[in-house]
Formats: sequence, structure tokens, C-alpha cells
Amino acid sequence: MTEGPGGGADFFGRIPLFREFARLMATASGPVNWELARQVAVATAAGAEDLGMMPQLPRPAAAPDPGEARSWDDRLRLAELWVDPVTSLPAPGVALVARPVNRPDWAEAVLGGFAPLVEPGARRVAEALGTGAGLGPPGVGDMVGRVGGLVAGLQVGTLVGQLARSVLGQYELAMPATDPAKVLLVPENVTDFERSADLPGDQLRLWLACHQVAGQRLLAGVPWLPEQLRRVVDDVALQTEPDASGMMDRLQSMDMANPEALQELLTGGGEGLLGPPSAALQAATGRLEVLLALTAGYALVIAGRALEGRLPGLAAIEAAVGRRDADPQSPARLFALLLRADPDRAAATRGERFCREVLAATDIDGLDQVWAHPENLPTAEELDVPGRWLERVGLIGGEEVDLDEGLRALLEAEDPDRDGEDQGPGTGDQPGDDPGERPR
Repeated sequence: MTEGPGGGADFFGRIPLFREFARLMATASGPVNWELARQVAVATAAGAEDLGMMPQLPRPAAAPDPGEARSWDDRLRLAELWVDPVTSLPAPGVALVARPVNRPDWAEAVLGGFAPLVEPGARRVAEALGTGAGLGPPGVGDMVGRVGGLVAGLQVGTLVGQLARSVLGQYELAMPATDPAKVLLVPENVTDFERSADLPGDQLRLWLACHQVAGQRLLAGVPWLPEQLRRVVDDVALQTEPDASGMMDRLQSMDMANPEALQELLTGGGEGLLGPPSAALQAATGRLEVLLALTAGYALVIAGRALEGRLPGLAAIEAAVGRRDADPQSPARLFALLLRADPDRAAATRGERFCREVLAATDIDGLDQVWAHPENLPTAEELDVPGRWLERVGLIGGEEVDLDEGLRALLEAEDPDRDGEDQGPGTGDQPGDDPGERPR
């Protein structure tokens, strides 16, 4: 970079223009055009409003200074000490090192991690479109595949760039960690959030450090979790039924020599590519939403437990975080949309409610059983009714109790003279009682 990380001159070399689409289509391969995704992500993170022309960029952001990194390292050390007693999930065995970055560099740093999460769905769409294109003139299938890659690349790049403008730290998103020892943070976004929500800066940063440590315990410390996330994403892709004929109709009626027509197709995000969801797709999406909601909610609950009684502004911070998560442009909601999940059903509030109710009925060891094995993950129904999950994993319930027999034994214990007396048939049963009913 000619001006260091975030240098303005280099940004212009990394921004795509729509007149370059012919070159991108000629060199593209695979279900996602990652070169386009990279350029769009960087341009969007840097503040580009219109990718069809040379954007007016904001003043370049300099790389965070080493002193800021050391301050974050100190907060992470403290956060680890505070998180240890409030979760049974072990530390990963590596010293955490903060890596503060600016927005464009965050976008480039994390973009590769999105590949296993978005390529299965993009590949499914590309395969379906290729099949539909096989009925058309020779060469149409290849062209359709390349256009599909551009559509996917633009979608991913735009959303990653938007994420870069609001995400606070890498473990805010349910993404596997490429390096468990490093924690990516975006100080510019932290400062913006602090000011917009009128929060105490030092306390917000301590909360964020605890939140990142809690998220790291999950995404880098639960060995099967990254693979489970990829598995449910693959499941959603497998059950997706693209509307190949609809896309072919759009392509055949479009003037490919007209850049504006291509731009309209791409910026439309490929709307209309997917047919109505089947029951199998809804079930697969439900499992993905459970995983997203639970990981996000758990990190919030653990951070709150770690800081209870330590931060005077904890309630205000948690309230501000809740409002932020409900915003349509929040990182969690954008991430859910990228994975084709319902943002409301994937929301942290849903997972947080589950965690708090389980903790109220048991303790942290009981809650952490959810991370013991993939089979322990709650179903969508159990996430909304935690008592059913508690029963399934054996944390409450057990052998059913016969209340009639229990009452009889209690009365006999209180009145020994009743022993041996003939109580007569049906004693203890009341008219209308169903002896088969048991309390839950």
C-alpha cells in the first residue's frame, strides 16, 4: 500500500468500475467471483456510494497505532480473567493478541473466511442455472455461470463492505477463526458506536473485550462448532431450489452489450433466482438460525455474567447493544441475510433468552452441555421453549411421579394408625381425574 494500511491512492486501484465487467467475466471461474467481491468489499468499506463511477472517498484512515493495540491486549488479558469463572468452556491455550485494523483492511482480512459459508449456495444456484442454460444456444451455459459468479461476488462484496463499516470485532459474527490467537477489532466503529449511543468509552471497550473472549471460547474452543456451521450451510444449499427458467428468461431478454442492463441485473442481487422454500429447506434454515441465535446469545450472556458488579454502565451498554442488534443494518442481521437466514429468527435475543432461562433452571455447567456435542444443540422448538431441551438432555425431569401414590404415602407417614386400614377401592381418585396424567 502506497500510504500504509488505508492509504487513499491504493484504494482507487482496488475499486471496480462496471466497465471492467467484460474483463472480469473473461477471467472468472467458480460460483463466486472473488476478485469482484474483494474490490466491492474494499470500495464499500472505504465509503463508496456508487460502484458504477469513481466514488468520492472519505479521508483515508491511518492504521491504528501500536499503543492502541497494547491497550486492547491489556483489556483482553483482564477479560480472560473475568470470563474464566463464568463459563466452563476452556481457554484455547494461546495468548490472545489484539489486531486493530481499519475498515477496508478488515474487509480484506475476513473475506476469505466467507468462502465456505457462501460458496455452497452460490454453487447450487450456478448448477441449476447451467442445467437450464443447456436448453439454449451453445455457450449460453458458460455465460450464465459467469454472470452468476458476478451476481454472487457483488452480493458478498457489498455485504462484507457494509459489515466492515459497523462490526466491532471478529467474534461478533459466527465465523470460524483462522488464527485463534488474534482478535480483529475495528476501533473506528467502536468509537462511532460509543458516540452514537452516548456510552462510557472505557467501559464499552472492557465489555467488548469480554464479549470477544466469550465468542472466541465458542468459535475457536468448541472443536466441532465450525464444522457444524459449515454442515448446516451446506444443508441449506442442498435444499435450495433455484428458479433456473426465470433467470434464463431474464438473461435471454437482456441486451448483454448494454452495461446498464448488466449493472441492473447485478445490483438487483439476483432477485428471483430462488423458488418458493420447501419444507426441507425451511427445516434446514431453521437449524442454521438456531446456531446463529445461540452463539450470539451465549456470548452476550457470558459477557454480562463476567462484568456483573464490575461495570457501572453495564445495563446501559447491554441496552445499547440490543438496540443496535435490532437495526436492519446491524452486523448480525446482514450476516444472517448473507447466509439466507431470517434475521429475526437468527437474532441474538432469541439465543440470549434461551441461555438465561436455562441458567435460571440449572447453572453454567448445565448450559454448557449445549456445547458438549452437536446432538445437544436445541431444535428450533426447544430454543423457544427451553424446558423441553432441559428435559431432553436430562437436566430436569426424570422418572414421572405418581401423585396419588405420593399423597397416600405422605398421609400414611403422618397417621400411622391408618396403616393396614381398608381404604376401599379407588381411594385417592377423584371424579374426573385421569390417572394417566402426569405433571411436567
